[in-house]
Amino acid sequence: MKLLKRIAPAALLAVAWFAAPVSAAEIQGKTITLPSTERQVKVTYFRAPGDAKRPAALLLHGAGGFDRRIAEYNHYASVLANAGIDAYLFYYYNQQDDQMMSFGVDIFAQRYEAWAKQVDDVADYLTKQKDSNGKVGLVGFSNGGILASGASSLDTKINAAVIYYGTDPWPLPAEPTHYPPLLILHGDADQVIPVEEGKQLAAEAKLAGAKVDLVIYPGEMHGFGSDTTKKNGADALQRTVTFLKRELQIK
Repeated sequence: MKLLKRIAPAALLAVAWFAAPVSAAEIQGKTITLPSTERQVKVTYFRAPGDAKRPAALLLHGAGGFDRRIAEYNHYASVLANAGIDAYLFYYYNQQDDQMMSFGVDIFAQRYEAWAKQVDDVADYLTKQKDSNGKVGLVGFSNGGILASGASSLDTKINAAVIYYGTDPWPLPAEPTHYPPLLILHGDADQVIPVEEGKQLAAEAKLAGAKVDLVIYPGEMHGFGSDTTKKNGADALQRTVTFLKRELQIK
């Protein structure tokens, strides 16, 4: 059993809190719902400027959700939108999930496949919209990174995934045989999800034939990407923008 499998998701509350100065070009999000097999999923939508067809990126939160640092997540999504990518803060917890977690119930493995299906359903829906260029990517943080690795391995229509301090999709019943291009961002001082987990995901994805960019930040701990005013947080964000623009075919 891998080390992370013994870590309760509640211990992963040190998710990425993005802190960066607000600029004049800040794009405001709009709360909407999008369809999935299980339910209507709440998202906050940040529309990229212009009328050209454009890709989408779904941002997947960690164990703590978005709301504790919503301004910072909004800013991160705004940066993606300003780069020409429609960005969506994706709330994959439903009301029952929130209630169970509030009572200390470990539901991560139990709900993982259903959450991955939600992500894939919404991704498929977005690629069919008239303003889509047919491309979609995922950006996941901590638990959301683990979810992104699984959802992207299950749906070949997902074109790219960015994994901030995540792992391979260990809750799935079978080892994946497919991954899209991956950008894996990890600190080598992470004591919540050790860097070896990111390295293992990179190795598994390469064996499956995927293109993988693995970036390890010396001395950084879990959640280093939260502060984009600091060098490594800003670097990780810029790498994410560059990677998604390349893989989602933005010229």
